[in-house]
Parts: sequence; structure tokens; C-alpha cells
Amino acid sequence: MENLRKTTLLAIFVFGAIFRIYSQQPYLDSINVQIGNKMEVNMKILSYDSLRENMEKDLKSLQTILLGRKEFPPQGTYAITYEPNAKLSVKPCEAGERIIWDKGGLTRYTFDNRLSILTDKYILQIQFNDPAEIVSENLQKNLLEVIDSTISIKGRLTTVYHFSFQDGKLLHYSQLDKRTGQEDVLALNGGVGINLIKGQPVIDLSAQLGMILCKKGIWKNQYYLSYNQLSYFPDLSNAELNGFLNIGYKRNLSNTVGKPDWLGVEVGYLLSRHGDLFPKNTMRLGFNWDIAKFVSVTPHLYVSGDFREVFPAVRIGFGF
Repeated sequence: MENLRKTTLLAIFVFGAIFRIYSQQPYLDSINVQIGNKMEVNMKILSYDSLRENMEKDLKSLQTILLGRKEFPPQGTYAITYEPNAKLSVKPCEAGERIIWDKGGLTRYTFDNRLSILTDKYILQIQFNDPAEIVSENLQKNLLEVIDSTISIKGRLTTVYHFSFQDGKLLHYSQLDKRTGQEDVLALNGGVGINLIKGQPVIDLSAQLGMILCKKGIWKNQYYLSYNQLSYFPDLSNAELNGFLNIGYKRNLSNTVGKPDWLGVEVGYLLSRHGDLFPKNTMRLGFNWDIAKFVSVTPHLYVSGDFREVFPAVRIGFGF
């Protein structure tokens, strides 16, 4: 009954981890677009799902609202903020100076007005002078063409893409594209652990070789092989050494660089056995959680080769 209770708790732990993994939303790409010397656009893409359709719908809705306003365009310089199906505001602002491409080179240019569209799929920010450009069909056409081009080249790494429309033709300045955030790495780690196995304290030394893969600028998935050498002292003059070879996977549940939340699972096999702490052909299943930098907690479930002996344990690990 006790083993069943502990197994049930482990199952709940795993289910909660899976729920957290699939409920998160990673950061995605940014797209910079210059339309001649009339307009500069920046898109921060939060989700590519139905992005094209949503942006087309939102732009049409905004243009209809603006064309229906008697005071449009307003006097002076102004900033328009639009949240689809929520609110629209038009407020005075100061003109902004930007660096743009002009005749094959970079030059400073002043845009009087700003437009921001804020949604849960994307954030669109436009610098412009002529309000006629905001309500034209060309704006929709150009931005949708950029989205189509970006979707065809987007990858797993977070990237800032640079495009420009010159004489009506879309140009991709791939030499200016920049990857941001973390990238894939090969990691070699070591550590020590304090285990409680069958009510007995057991010390271990560990070595781990892993591959950490990023997703949109944040380390997300880690696959690794590790070895734990456990030292058990049945008496003060003798030490029994047992070694487990493990294969594991971890998932970072955080979307903040520098504040990871790693949760994982590993399977191990008793490769080297001495003494009677572990039965022959013992395997173990562990669920590990990094509770702080270089500190992890791993509950284990040990199973003998003939399944006659099943017992839980727990390890607190300190990495370096």
C-alpha cells in the first residue's frame, strides 16, 4: 500500500509537469521592415498560429475605424494605439528620428507619427508621416508579403529579420539578420549527491554529458547520459561502491533567460554492484527538479530485475 501511494504521488508529479510544459508560450521572432522612405515597421511575433489571417483582419478593422473618424487625420504629430475589439486611442506625441536605407546607404530620417497594434499574437509598431499610407490597401499587401516570406525561412532559433520594399519589390537583407538569446550547447557537468536509500544515507559522485537545445532563444530541452557512483558505508571501516548509468531528459519550463526551471525524468541501470544494498539487475526511475542554481531534488523508484523488490529513495544533488 505504501509503494502504491508513493507511485501515485510520482504520477501526479509527472502529470503536473506535462501540463506546465504544454501551457507555456515561447518567445518568437522580430521583423523589421522599411517601406521606401515613407514608413518603418517593427513586428514582434508572439505566435505564428493564424498570424496572417489575424493581422489582415485587424488592419482592415483599424482602417475602417480611422476612415470613419471625422477628425482623422488629427492635427500635429500623434500616436495611434489600437487593441482589436477593445480600444483605440489617438494622442499627441513627439516626432522620432530613425536610421533608414536610402539610395543604397544608411541615413537619418524623421517620422512624425506612430501606430501601435497590440494583440496576443503579435505587436505591430509603425513609424510614418503620411496618414494616407496607414489606410491604404498597400500596407496590408506589403505586411502580408513579409509574413509569408518570414514563415518560409523561420527556424528554431530566435531571429531578428530585416526586410525592405524598394520600388515595390521586397528585399531581404539576410546579412543584417541577427540571432538573439541562447543557442545549442554541449554540456559537461559534475556533482555530488546525498541520498536516502532504505533509510540509509548514501553519498554519490556524478558526471554528466548532455546536449542542451534551445527554442527561440531560451534553453528548453536537455538530453544527457550520466553516471552516479554511490558510496555506502555499512560500517566505519568499509565502503561499498555501486554505479548507475543513466539516460535522461529535462525540460525548462521557464521563458525567462537566466531564470530556468528545469524538470526532467531519467532511467538508470545498476552497472557496478558491491554489497547487498541493491539487488542484482536493479533499475531505477527518477524525476528531477532543479530547485535552485546547482541544486536539484530527485525522487527515485528502484526496481529489482525480477520485480520482487521495489523501494523509493530520494537524492539531493549539488552540481558544479
